[in-house]
Amino acid sequence: MIRFLITVIAALSLTSALQASESVNKANLLNKMVEAYGGEKALSDAKSYIQNWKVVRAADKKEGSERRRVTLPERLYVDLRYPDKEEIRALEGNVGVKIFDRHSKKQVFGPMLDAMKAQLMRLYTPLNLKESIESLKVASKDGFYVIYLLKNGVECDYYVNPKNYHIEKTVGRLKMGNTTMEFVTLYDDFKRVGGVLFPGKEVKYAGGVNTATNTLIKSKIVHIRRVGEHKYESI
Repeated sequence: MIRFLITVIAALSLTSALQASESVNKANLLNKMVEAYGGEKALSDAKSYIQNWKVVRAADKKEGSERRRVTLPERLYVDLRYPDKEEIRALEGNVGVKIFDRHSKKQVFGPMLDAMKAQLMRLYTPLNLKESIESLKVASKDGFYVIYLLKNGVECDYYVNPKNYHIEKTVGRLKMGNTTMEFVTLYDDFKRVGGVLFPGKEVKYAGGVNTATNTLIKSKIVHIRRVGEHKYESI
């Protein structure tokens, strides 16, 4: 009986040690990523930004533009324009709205809303991930560290290059009926804006099909200030 209790206690101790080790490894990885992206203060100051992108649609090589306004971790505004199509997507928390061709406006639900959430989640910085550390899982796969984040029913996987701690790929997963849809984005040509690292190129896939390639034209950090109890963003 004593030997059995010793064995159980040893097993529990080993499990606790492994869990502690996993937590330390996760924290170390995120700290290195935060440092690689500019540090905690710079990332905190760059939670809100505006970007202009050139977009080339993969299906017909038509060139368009995308204006992106981001306030992490809850808000996203995307103005996407092609010669034959215009679309605006606005997400704030759990509320998403789409506007087609500047006239038709509707609130979206279900998979369309989840797709917008996945689009925002892929833009999370290492600081955002660090703030959600208790919800993360980390593994090694295909030569990358992979960080798994599940939030509001949407999963996003972040593939981190162990050589430079850059996020070079994200995979957003969401349920559509009985199937799971994957949205993959590859990142390259990293640049610093205000001391913060941003990718300058995005190659996007939906369901394994290349949909578009984005090239960054301009990026501007929008500083957030407080006046009394009200918060506003200065442009």
